[in-house]
Order: sequence, then C-alpha cells, then structure tokens
Amino acid sequence: MTMVTTVVDGDLEEITRSIWSTLFELTLARADGWHPGGDPTVTSVVRIDGAWHGAVVFRCPMALAAGLTAAMFRGDGEPSEDDVRDALGELANMMAGNVKALLPEPCGISLPSVAFGRLGAPDVPGGVPVATAAFTCAGHPLVVALVRGTRESTPE
Repeated sequence: MTMVTTVVDGDLEEITRSIWSTLFELTLARADGWHPGGDPTVTSVVRIDGAWHGAVVFRCPMALAAGLTAAMFRGDGEPSEDDVRDALGELANMMAGNVKALLPEPCGISLPSVAFGRLGAPDVPGGVPVATAAFTCAGHPLVVALVRGTRESTPE
C-alpha cells in the first residue's frame, strides 16, 4: 500500500515562516529556487520513518548559518562549528516535527545530522523531493525540502 504525501510547497513555506517569526527578527522572502553560488553550505537533515519514509532537509550558506546561530544563542562573536551544528540541527528538528504532524501516522523522527561543505550532504539516498520552499534571508539563499525515500534509505 502506498501512502500519499499530503505536504505541499505551501505547507513547508508556512511552517518555515512560523518558526522564523518565533526565532528570528530577520526578513524571510520567498525565492524561485535554490541558488547557492560557490559558498560553503550547511545542511541539516532529520529523517522520518514509519508509515512514511523520507526526511526534512534544511540547507543554507555558512554565512547565513552563522548569523542564525548568533541570533538563536544571542551571541555577539563568531559562533563555533559546534554551535552552528546545534542551532541548524534544532532548526531542522523543529521543521520536521511540524511536518511530521501532516504525515500519515505512525511516524517518528531521528536526531538531526548536520554536514558542512560546498555540496551540503547528507541527503536521502535515492530520495525524491515532494515539497520544496526556497527563500532568501539577509541576502542569502536557503531551502527547506521534504524528500520521500524508501525504507532502505532511512536507517533504523
């Protein structure tokens, strides 16, 4: 039996805007797609497993990730890589929790995994994006995606 995803781009946009307005005093503008340029990126992934298999993926340039981290932790200096990992992991975790509520039950979410680099892995192997919301914030791009995977692509 195939479960149909009920999450659409507009749902991801609404979830992201809601979390953004709670955490940040930064403007979030809708964009037409993900255009990272050559900047190093940070990608956080929270896997979803149960009646639905896949992940929520949040990706942005390191410069924006550092700014978001400073805003979340109310810090003045340059945040450490561990601080960025914690902040972006928590941001993806909050998004995944909201998305999970829209998916067939039962579903559980994993702890976030966060990667640094130009390509911004990890993604869901063999995953297919089913909903995407792209934005700009403080002059930087960011994207939130819901990626459908298979049971084999979401580790226990």
